[in-house]
Order: sequence, then structure tokens, then C-alpha cells
Amino acid sequence: MMSGEIIIHHAIRSSQPRIAKLLIVIAGVGLAFYGIWYYLKFAIQYTLSSIQNVEHNRPIRQGNNDGGANPTLSTAINIIICFVVFAIATVIIQNWLRRKTAEELDRLMRVAILDIAVAFVYLMCVEEIKILWGRFRPYELNAAQDNFTPWYKMNGPTGHKSFPSGHSCESMFALFFPLYASPKNIKLRKNLLIFGITWGAITAISRVLLGCHFFSDATMGAFIIIFLIFVGTRCAQLNLVKE
Repeated sequence: MMSGEIIIHHAIRSSQPRIAKLLIVIAGVGLAFYGIWYYLKFAIQYTLSSIQNVEHNRPIRQGNNDGGANPTLSTAINIIICFVVFAIATVIIQNWLRRKTAEELDRLMRVAILDIAVAFVYLMCVEEIKILWGRFRPYELNAAQDNFTPWYKMNGPTGHKSFPSGHSCESMFALFFPLYASPKNIKLRKNLLIFGITWGAITAISRVLLGCHFFSDATMGAFIIIFLIFVGTRCAQLNLVKE
């Protein structure tokens, strides 16, 4: 979402032809809206499934079963919620970007492109790894636990997707937060970095405690994004704290 908003603002303030600006703005709007849609869709789904599980005295994690049917709101309501969130977020973020200098906006554009690149690699690769590894989740193990496999064993498509943890991957995207702050505000960047690490760690640990993943699933999920961000920031000449 942030990447899309930055692209929109950068295009509007650029000296490019109007048709180019229009096309870039449309792409930015689509990207920002998709980001909101992607996260809200799963947030609503997990919230409703958790409530339903509690009401029926089932484990709260049960709604996360791969391939299972999960409750959700109607498409129309989801779209309305997304539009409302998008409108509010756009007003706030565009007002924030308006105060940025041209130099700072160019730096934020590099951050946005890096964010998109890391997200693309994540979406293209992690889901395929999950399918190829075919690892059973802890709560899916049978009584004898003979369907347990170590993290390094590739089982092939089994319909189970415990390794690596997608939630751990996505939570570590919070490590991008320091990059949105001004390089001059080192204290804020440090605080945002601490928040990002804490958020990622809490999410990963919670997935293990819920029985949705093994510790190796959660740590590998976090490592993948940390590695991609480390490599990406070096290539884009960006630093999480000091420039």
C-alpha cells in the first residue's frame, strides 16, 4: 500500500507527460488498493474463523487449515471496506508525502520499488516452496506422529503447507518501516526497527504457540524476508538506520 501511495505522489510531482503521469497514477492506485485488499481479506477471514471456532469449542487455529473453507464477508462488503480504508489512508499518506523534498521523495521511490520487488519474490517463491515441501502442521499430526517430517525434507505436493511460515514472512515486512522515516531522524528509525523486529518475532512465536507451525517453519519464514531485505537494501544503497 505504501509503495503504491509513493508511486502516485511521485508521478504527480514529476515533469513527465500527462499521459505518462496518468498511467503511473493508475498503476499506483491499483497497487495500493491491492495491498489493502490482500491484507484486509485475510484479516477478516482469520477473525471470523477464530470467532466461529471459539463459538463451536474448536481450537482457534483450526480455521487456518490448508485448503479448508473459511467464513468471510460478501465481496461487496469487502470492497466497500477496502474503499473506505483506501480513502482514509490516501488522505493521510498523501498529506505526509506533500511535505517531502524532491530528494527525499526520490529516496522513498527507491524504497517503494524495493518493497515491491521483495513482495514479488515472496509471493512467487514462498507459496511454491510450501507446495514442494508439503509439510504437515503440528496440529495435523496423527496420534502416532509418523507423518512428521524434518524441515529439510522435501515431501512434494501433499496439500499441506507448514514450511515455511507465511505469517512470519509477512510480519517481517515491518522491517521496511525505518526506511520510510527521514535518514536524519535516527532515533525514530531505531525505534521503528525495534518495533519491526518485535512485531515479526511476536507473530512468529504466536504461530508456534498456536500449533500452526513448527519453530523451524517460523524461523525460516522470517529468515527469507530478512535475507531479501538485507540484499535489497544493499543493492538499492539504502540502510535501515543510518544512510
